This record gives sequence, structure tokens and C-alpha cells, in this order.
Amino acid sequence: MLKKTDNQASRGEEGTSLVEIAVVVMIVATIIAISLPAIGNSIRAYNLRSAAVRIAERVSGARTLAMAKNKNVTVSFATDGAGNVTQYGYDFGSPSPTPTIGTPPDGLPDSFDPDDPTQSYYFETPPSGITVRFLAGGDNPPLPNSKDIVYTSRGEMPIGAAQADIQLSNTSGSMIVSVNLRGQVWVH
Repeated sequence: MLKKTDNQASRGEEGTSLVEIAVVVMIVATIIAISLPAIGNSIRAYNLRSAAVRIAERVSGARTLAMAKNKNVTVSFATDGAGNVTQYGYDFGSPSPTPTIGTPPDGLPDSFDPDDPTQSYYFETPPSGITVRFLAGGDNPPLPNSKDIVYTSRGEMPIGAAQADIQLSNTSGSMIVSVNLRGQVWVH
């Protein structure tokens, strides 16, 4: 038997060459480059769905608030000249002289309820890159530069109102938030 010296034993070990490392890096870079557009589309679709759910939650919250406070509650969607929603939130109108008869909403979201100044609310703007428009409804009462969804104290839309369909869209597609006359809200 031949004995190997330490020098001979270390010669048998092999590492990776610079060419092999470069090939692996190029393969990984190619896979990332191919998958980035799909990841971008997934993120845009997620943002669109999140914005639609957020609007649906706000509208459903108005229904709950109307029933809890036993008064009409309006969700106002302020719009620009092209009909795109710029901000949305609860619209309580002005302080009422009597607790049961409030003044009509003015079409602008409010940060507090004049009949209950201890409670504060917030209004929101649609996320950047997402366009929000009304396809149907939102015209009761008709206000300039605003679309509104009104809930009565029973949690329903008032007599004479129409179903509201709110379309959200971005480069990945579109979604619709619908509110029927019974006040039910869903995203599709």
C-alpha cells in the first residue's frame, strides 16, 4: 500500500470554478427576470382587492352606524370633474336643531358627527394607481361633485334609491363593490 502525504490528499479536493459560479448566477438572474412581471401583477391585484374590501368595509360600517345611532348615515364619495373618487368617508351634514331631523349631507366627508362631537371619524383617499368610479347609483340625493350612499336607521337604502355599483380599476384589472337596496355590500 502506498501512503499519501498531506500534500497529495489536498490535491484531490475540488472547489467551484469562477465559470461555474457565473453560470449559476446567470441562471438565478434569468429566473428572477422572468418572474418579476408576474410578481408585479400579483401585487397590483392584491392592492386592488384590498382597496375594494376597504371601501366595502367603510360602507358596511355606515350601515352599522346608522342602526346603532338610529339615524340616517351617508357615505360621501367626493369626485373630481371626470367622476373619479378623490376621497370618501361619513357625511353627517350640519348640526341639527332637533335630534331627529338632521340637515342633508353636503357631499364632503366629515371627521366628526355634529350631533355627537365626542366621536371622531376619518376619511380616506383611494390608493395611488387605483381609479374609483360609480357605475350606477349614488345619486340620492344628487349633489355636485359627489356620489353618496345613504343608509336609513333600519340599515337600508331609502325609498327611491338605486343599487350602487362602485368600480375600482388599475392596470391589473377591475373589481366592483355593490350595495343593494337592503344595504348589503359585496365585492365581486
